[in-house]
Amino acid sequence: MRPNSFHTAWQAVKKYFSQWLEYFSAHHQNFITFLFFVLLSAVFWFFRSLSLDYEDEILYPVRYINIPENKVMINALPEKLALKVKANGRRILFSKLNLNLIPIKFDVNSFITKNTNPDSLYILTNSVKEILSEELEGVEIMNISPDTLFFIFTTMEVKRVAVKPKFGNLLHMFAPQYMINGPINMDPDSIIISGPGSLLHNIYSVFTEPLDFTGLNDTASQTVSLEKLEGISYSQKKVYVTVPVDQYTQAEYYLPVVALNLPDSLKLKTFPERIRISFNITLSNYQKIVPEKIMPRLDYDDILKNPEARIRLFLVDTPDMISAVKFSPEKVEYLLTRQ
Repeated sequence: MRPNSFHTAWQAVKKYFSQWLEYFSAHHQNFITFLFFVLLSAVFWFFRSLSLDYEDEILYPVRYINIPENKVMINALPEKLALKVKANGRRILFSKLNLNLIPIKFDVNSFITKNTNPDSLYILTNSVKEILSEELEGVEIMNISPDTLFFIFTTMEVKRVAVKPKFGNLLHMFAPQYMINGPINMDPDSIIISGPGSLLHNIYSVFTEPLDFTGLNDTASQTVSLEKLEGISYSQKKVYVTVPVDQYTQAEYYLPVVALNLPDSLKLKTFPERIRISFNITLSNYQKIVPEKIMPRLDYDDILKNPEARIRLFLVDTPDMISAVKFSPEKVEYLLTRQ
């Protein structure tokens, strides 16, 4: 757009707004009067509509009291009852805005004593209709939803289980050349849990929240929460965890192979006869290693199942103080002869 064309357009816009402001100023009083009567009409219409009868829904709070101590409810119950009501608009509005409604209470234990089956019962919500009508004065209750409250119970049981640590980031947990130095200490190492027997039967341990240690180069301790299990209560929610840490080195041994389940009538020779075994071990445990505990093994039963030319080696009951165990070679050739 050329400069003179833009100037012309701008002047036209300014002229339009100037004319609009002059008109509004001249009719300002009339405009305010018009708005006042519109607002007044709306108020009169609103109050008139409140005098008419309507059907609507009101949510009424519920509380369940006196649940037997040795019982656990295993089904969900509503926190509010949905009441279909009929009343004038003013009553319905006040009922919806009333934040101080006294919750209707269901005494569960009183119903259990009247019930032949102690593990389940039902209550018809229509039984509290009169009580609700007294609370909601001037409101006709046409329907209550749900029409029935079902209670399903199971026996509460207790059990002692072990507490186990869960690690968040093992890759960065230790500083270079450092590793765990023995079992992690949990204080306490076990807790009492309680809950429905159907859930407790399959729980043998509980875990901590993931430990957030990083770059450890010394023994570290931390108070950590236990992971929550739905429907289960704990005797305590936190434990004190101590992770022993020490610097490590790599050790290696050349050891003969031990054959398991080999008949007395046979003799087995491996090639090579001695295997290089390497592993990581902390400096404080270096002198404690016993070669007999880390002898490489093979199983004669594996040879019978799959008589390959080479058979894989393994350790039996790897000591806790070592890690990153490697055999060289991992498989060996063998020769069986009769004695």
